[in-house]
Amino acid sequence: MRNTVRKSVTAAVLAACAVVAGCSTTVAGTPVADPSAVPKPETGSYATTARTIGAPSQADGVSLEGYRMVAAMPYLYDIDPALHFQGDVSVGSGKTGAASVKNIFGEAADKAIGGVVEVAAVVGAGSQQQGAKYDPKVEKREVTIAVLRTASDGVAASAVGSSLMAAQKDIFGKDEPAKVALSIPGYDKAIAYTQAYEGAGRSTVAFLTYKQYVIGVYGDFSADQIRTYFDKQTKELDGFTPTPLDKVTSLKLDESGVATLTLAPSKGSGGYSLPTRQAVPRQTDVSRSVKTFADAGVDVIGSGGSTVYRARDAEGAKHVADEFIAETKGAYAGAESERVTGVPGSTCLTYATYEGSKDKRTYCVVPVGRYLAEVTTTQHDQATQAIGAAYLILAAQK
Repeated sequence: MRNTVRKSVTAAVLAACAVVAGCSTTVAGTPVADPSAVPKPETGSYATTARTIGAPSQADGVSLEGYRMVAAMPYLYDIDPALHFQGDVSVGSGKTGAASVKNIFGEAADKAIGGVVEVAAVVGAGSQQQGAKYDPKVEKREVTIAVLRTASDGVAASAVGSSLMAAQKDIFGKDEPAKVALSIPGYDKAIAYTQAYEGAGRSTVAFLTYKQYVIGVYGDFSADQIRTYFDKQTKELDGFTPTPLDKVTSLKLDESGVATLTLAPSKGSGGYSLPTRQAVPRQTDVSRSVKTFADAGVDVIGSGGSTVYRARDAEGAKHVADEFIAETKGAYAGAESERVTGVPGSTCLTYATYEGSKDKRTYCVVPVGRYLAEVTTTQHDQATQAIGAAYLILAAQK
């Protein structure tokens, strides 16, 4: 999940016939069902045909290069097995938005590094499952890692120095806790420190230059865990070949064509597809999804107003659906399950966003052939209409 009732063969085939021209289940000597009686899904204003994905802009190309870098970043759960929940990925220029240096590391790092970043790839994960109610007695740990590409080895080396230890203010203009220097075993040139926040524990921050990259860490890693991360990250970068900045528009937004099968986003017409290794770190349970996708042969994930997973075959797509539903039910006690009329094989779960919350979310999936469509929204009717439209798009691909 990015943050099956058994049906008879006849019922499943009839439902497919509602959207696939030329399908017939007529058997000699048996009554023929009136096609108009076959239920069709409500789709609201959603388009029900595959769409077109255009050529990438320069910003799109930078983001695609960022996702290539994500695939060269180790899984956090390989360093600390607890850190596999609520995966998060941000990519971009490193100057604005969620992937900005200032957003992750603060103003001192932004002054030293932010202006020289060409491409940023940021990955995070935590120890707390989605849907968990806040409990001060339960330790919640989170770590964010970043690979920040600059123009050259020299630029990267000059960006990491003593200025990163400078005092800084938070987003409200208040002084942050003092930075206490920390040594990382085996990495004498790394700049690292801890900050103790009242009532919020201690955060560890570290920076290392390697080739043309600045590698950064923020969160609940020990010095030894940071050493392990640096070991893994530098090894991964040895095998990575960057795309020149003036060539990133040659990267494909949707080489697989899977993004054309997603719904259009609420604003604009954007969409893209990624190889699984680039996309899986943003799953709600990263380690579980890695196994699920491997078992099901998922090779590409398309993103737009919905998400589409391409599995090895129909059995694989159903396996992913079953795993996602089981994960979501396990995270949200009391989730209400339903099937959507006219969408055979679909499941929608409606649940409180966290224990005790009055806000609800509806999550829907439907496997169709080797594909799985996934929709999440805070509006129930919108979710059921969206999964209906997603089903019709995928059914037409059979």
